[in-house]
Amino acid sequence: MDLVQGGKRGFSVLALMMGVCLTPSCVSTAPPAGEDWRTGEDWRTLRRIDLPAQLVRATWSERSYLSEGHPMQFGRTEVTMHSSGVARTSIVKTPKNATDGLLIDDLTCYNAVRGARKCVLLLNQPNYCHLIVYAESGTSDDVDFNVDCPAYLTLGR
Repeated sequence: MDLVQGGKRGFSVLALMMGVCLTPSCVSTAPPAGEDWRTGEDWRTLRRIDLPAQLVRATWSERSYLSEGHPMQFGRTEVTMHSSGVARTSIVKTPKNATDGLLIDDLTCYNAVRGARKCVLLLNQPNYCHLIVYAESGTSDDVDFNVDCPAYLTLGR
């Protein structure tokens, strides 16, 4: 009842409850017009049929997000996405050897000690997320960190 009488404020509250992003920051990451894409989906509700998909943006909060040209910081490790013009874009998919979870592949992690390495972000329900930084070729010293999970993902084709 309050929601209907709230007018514009009620619409905003309803949109937030449904997971719709109304801020200009969401619009700025949108793909070109005419391209199918999803905005601000809770990653826990994605189905296998929705994947694989290109990652446009992973959002933790209004100021903390990972997108092309905007890295995300976890401790002293900086995570970046490949640009959309690169053949290997960041992809959201299901892991090959697991029945649950999502894998954000083709990321790059940089740490002053380790340098730049390929890495992935593994999202498991309900809120268990891991950043896996791959070792240099020829060694098996992959590093796995528990990290905060994103609130939602914006996916493209």
